[in-house]
Amino acid sequence: MNEQKPLTLKEKLIFGWGDIFGGGGQALIGVLYFYFIVNVIGISAGWAGTVVLISKIWDAVIDPFLGVITDNTRTKIGRRRPFILAGSILLILAMALVWMPIVGWSSEVWKIIFCTLTYIFYNTISSVINVPYSSMSAEIAVEPKQRNSVNVIRLVFSTVATAVCTLVPTIILGMYKDGTITLTTLYLILVLGFGILFMVPLLFIGLFTRERAVMPKEKSKIEVQNFYKPLKIKSFRQLLGMYLAQSISMDILSNGILLFTLYCVVSSSTVVLGIFIGVQVLMFPLMNVLINKVDKSKIYAFGLPLSLLGIVGVCLYPSAWPTWGLYAATAILAIGFAGAQLISWIIFPDAVDAGELKFKERNAGSFSGIMTFCRTLASAVGIWIFGLVLEFTGYVKPIYPETYAPQPDSAILGIRLVMLVSYVLLMTAGFFIARKFALTRKNNDAMKHFLELQRENKLDELPESEKAELEALRKEVL
Repeated sequence: MNEQKPLTLKEKLIFGWGDIFGGGGQALIGVLYFYFIVNVIGISAGWAGTVVLISKIWDAVIDPFLGVITDNTRTKIGRRRPFILAGSILLILAMALVWMPIVGWSSEVWKIIFCTLTYIFYNTISSVINVPYSSMSAEIAVEPKQRNSVNVIRLVFSTVATAVCTLVPTIILGMYKDGTITLTTLYLILVLGFGILFMVPLLFIGLFTRERAVMPKEKSKIEVQNFYKPLKIKSFRQLLGMYLAQSISMDILSNGILLFTLYCVVSSSTVVLGIFIGVQVLMFPLMNVLINKVDKSKIYAFGLPLSLLGIVGVCLYPSAWPTWGLYAATAILAIGFAGAQLISWIIFPDAVDAGELKFKERNAGSFSGIMTFCRTLASAVGIWIFGLVLEFTGYVKPIYPETYAPQPDSAILGIRLVMLVSYVLLMTAGFFIARKFALTRKNNDAMKHFLELQRENKLDELPESEKAELEALRKEVL
């Protein structure tokens, strides 16, 4: 099963296609869910944030367990694919529950309980898919350039899916708001339309791809230390910080953008999101060229000062000004953010290599489990705070069937500030972490060399000069 067969373009495309759910599913739930349970279902903003927090705490807890479980799975089709196949089959059921139109329920308490339980179920299925899929990104190819290539393809699919699953739902939501479609039609589109879009690529991954990294013969013990062991690696901790800065910023922006364009500026959320995502997609060919020529962390950090100017321009844009200025600020934000959006998961296989060099075992599931655990937990707290800010600043929830309610100036200011402050703090931190990132091109090349020797049990035969080089590498990277 671990025989090294060439990674074909067909398999690259099939694997990359699978991240339609990773990007698109996250965009759909991120942009629409908070708005949906507040402005359609009728849960107060503070309790809506609490629903998200509780559900994502559960999600965060199970992610590391799933990582270790997939590391220890042994089947004829690999460690990761059985989970992806099972998750894809259950995904439509999860979506049918999470988007259930329970607007007719008179009790807000029961609405909160139902939304919490169904969101927990959805997040569980999402983790069953995403944790092994992210792990597999480090195992579908062994050679670094091939891994870079397949992960760029993957993230292009993810970004395009993010665009589609952000823009189309906002259009459909607009049709629901103006009465063109009913709530039932909205529900069917969300469940069947997007459910099939997500499910089919995942089935293809389960059936037509394979893992190439050498599978350890011995299983890891299910011990507490296995869940946090990746955090012992310096370069992985740095990667985690960069990833959290980027992903949480994106989560908060995604959750806030519909409310921002509805109440803070006179503009279309579809246009703003289309510019933001479209500009990033246009930047990706440049990123793809740079990946094999410069340090990946430099790509992450390069545009962030520009993105900070962009976010200030967007969040503080006066509602009375012409919309072209807002669109220009959005484009500036997108140009600066594109590198950070792309790079974290492209660096991920390099961090798994560092783990193998340190621990002499390759357990990508533990690494992806920690990544998703920290991201999910931190994102949940961020969205919870977002909901509390809205509640404390006097946000008025619409009463069904209305989807719009006039907001006080305090609530409008709260929306603007929570998006601005969170982005500035997080991405400034991400910038400085990236500037000190240890996995440079030079260190990656050295690590690949020593890994090959380690796999052949030849590290003890190194000359003194190479032993010194290895020790220096361990101190800097591990």
